[in-house]
Amino acid sequence: ADAPAVRAAGAESGGGACAGAGADVPPLAAEATAASKCPAAPPTLSFVADSACMQGRKPKQEGRHVKIPDLTKAAKALKMPIDHFEQPCAFFAVYDGHRGPACAEFTAKAFHGKLLKRLSAETSQVAWSDENISAALSAICDEIDAEFLAKHRTSLDGCTFAACFVTGTRLFTVWVGNSRCMVAQRTADGDIVPIPMTQDHTAVLPDEAERIKKAGGVVLDYGNGFAQVAHEGYEERIREMRRAQITGMGLVGKEPVALDVSRALGDRDFKAVTGQALLVSTPGTKVFRLDPSHKFFALVCGGIPQVLTDADVVEELDLLRDETGLPADVRAGCGALVQEAYGLGSIHNLTVILVRMQWPDAPAYPRKLASVAKAEKAAMAVMAEAGLKESAAAASKRRRTEAAAAVSAQKKALYERERTSGGFAKLEAAEAERKEAEMKLMMAEVNAERREAQRKAIADAARKAREEAAAEDAAGEEQAPSAGLDAADAFFAARRAQKRTAAADPAASGGLDAAESFFAKRRAAQQASAASDAGASKTAADSAAEDFFAKRRAAQKASVAPSVGAGKSAADLAAEDLFAKRRAAQQASSAAAVAGQAPGGNL
Repeated sequence: ADAPAVRAAGAESGGGACAGAGADVPPLAAEATAASKCPAAPPTLSFVADSACMQGRKPKQEGRHVKIPDLTKAAKALKMPIDHFEQPCAFFAVYDGHRGPACAEFTAKAFHGKLLKRLSAETSQVAWSDENISAALSAICDEIDAEFLAKHRTSLDGCTFAACFVTGTRLFTVWVGNSRCMVAQRTADGDIVPIPMTQDHTAVLPDEAERIKKAGGVVLDYGNGFAQVAHEGYEERIREMRRAQITGMGLVGKEPVALDVSRALGDRDFKAVTGQALLVSTPGTKVFRLDPSHKFFALVCGGIPQVLTDADVVEELDLLRDETGLPADVRAGCGALVQEAYGLGSIHNLTVILVRMQWPDAPAYPRKLASVAKAEKAAMAVMAEAGLKESAAAASKRRRTEAAAAVSAQKKALYERERTSGGFAKLEAAEAERKEAEMKLMMAEVNAERREAQRKAIADAARKAREEAAAEDAAGEEQAPSAGLDAADAFFAARRAQKRTAAADPAASGGLDAAESFFAKRRAAQQASAASDAGASKTAADSAAEDFFAKRRAAQKASVAPSVGAGKSAADLAAEDLFAKRRAAQQASSAAAVAGQAPGGNL
């Protein structure tokens, strides 16, 4: 079933075909009625398909591809008829292997067989809605992945793929990984534009990256829309191997693997069977309605989109390269595309399938000759070179500058990547923790020194206060004797004032003046002899004062009148009582006086 150009054989079709090319599938009940009443109709669409593949710069060819332009005929040969589907039916697939061809080979042999088995199991056209066909294609992917992992327990091979199943005007696309399918549409302006049927399953997608990280993997984002999936510790292991090579130790162990895709078949060491489901086999599916504005569709492996955009692919395949016939032109277009991708530096295997659609009663559209397009490109290159012509020295300087800028950008990107996600980040984190611990220790030492200084200041202040208190106590002891004389002086001053108001006897006044003079002399004597013993001075002063007042009382009793004498005797008795109490207090505090403490004022 791998012919370059096969027109779909006529087969009985359902109500969709009776309704006309490109018509929507009617509701289920109406479709069942139409299937029973509509006569068989000729096919409304035919396909011319061919392919090309190249090993490219890889050491071996790991890709496979399948073309079945007439799937109904193949199904009859395999005794799994699918006549109940809208005709024509076709199947095309590109299987892009990596890490070995085993998985791609296994999938290429099994996929369309499992599809036919499912499609032929249910003969009711009503049952095969868009959702049911898409679900069948998805189930086949999971089934093939499980079978391959079960049968090839030691194989680490994997593959991505893109497959198309066409029934009538419905195009079902199923894909896993970065293989692509695109439909070329001619616009009203006469331009050919691509309509993508797939979206690459890569770690650049936020949902895919989050799933991989939750599963325990790492995403190596290199920027510019390119990222890889790897196990934890990938970058550290790569650095160890490079360090060993630089030091002359050679290869140390097996180099770790990083994949360009986030979904694939196979790849045992990235699947849940080994503990971490970094990759899954869940495919993407899409249903698309074809119409006469759609001129062809193409399936390409991941090596071609590496260097060409979808628009470039469609433009390259639409060029007219062989005017002898459509099959030859399709074959030439496939070969030219893989050559173009190889010339642009693709490092992978290269595979493309081109399927041109021939619509009945649709006029041929004008296509640009490949030779004309090549001449236009050459002319544009010459014009660009003439407009940007520069001297050899300037060109050399520009190239050196660009090379230096590229190297600087690479180093900066590598540094940023290692600083944010590699071992350097761990070293930075450890250094930050160490500095934080040192800072905490330093702050603790500073606080301890600060508390010790405060404690010493408080102790010095307390010591100084004690010294000042001791000095004040010593000064008080020295001034204590004069305090007793001041008390006596105040007493006798008050006594003199009382005597004057009472018109006392002159003799009595003279006696008080004599006492005042005596105590004035006594104070002068005590101030002159401050260094002498305080206790002895105090005792002598008391004795002299007692003798003086005893003699004075005796003289007053003998010489004064009874009334005046009674008044004087009361004053003398008060003074005698005062000094008697003072002597008793001095005797009680004699022990304290010996210790150097001043008990109070003395006379």
